[in-house]
Amino acid sequence: MPGVRPAPAASPLPNRGNSMNSGRLRYMADQIARNFAAGGEAAAIAATAEHIRLFWDPRMKAAILADDRNALSPVAAAAVDRLAGQGAWHGSAPDSSCASKADG
Repeated sequence: MPGVRPAPAASPLPNRGNSMNSGRLRYMADQIARNFAAGGEAAAIAATAEHIRLFWDPRMKAAILADDRNALSPVAAAAVDRLAGQGAWHGSAPDSSCASKADG
């Protein structure tokens, strides 16, 4: 039929709604860790922790911190451990220099 769109493909993510459940957060943390894996384990842990600290919403950070880290990949678990140990999981906003350039 013309103008009819096919149904979207099934997502590999659990519960594709608006809520951020623990399964989805674990998937995201593991995906971030995999993206940084080429730099080596120590660098991947540091980069994953920094990414979560800078870019995750405080509720997301609190949820991943409270979740079972045994369900995470070793790199993601170590990154969350690092954030918990630093107390930095409360986080801060990313550098706003990009936003100020866009305003100019």
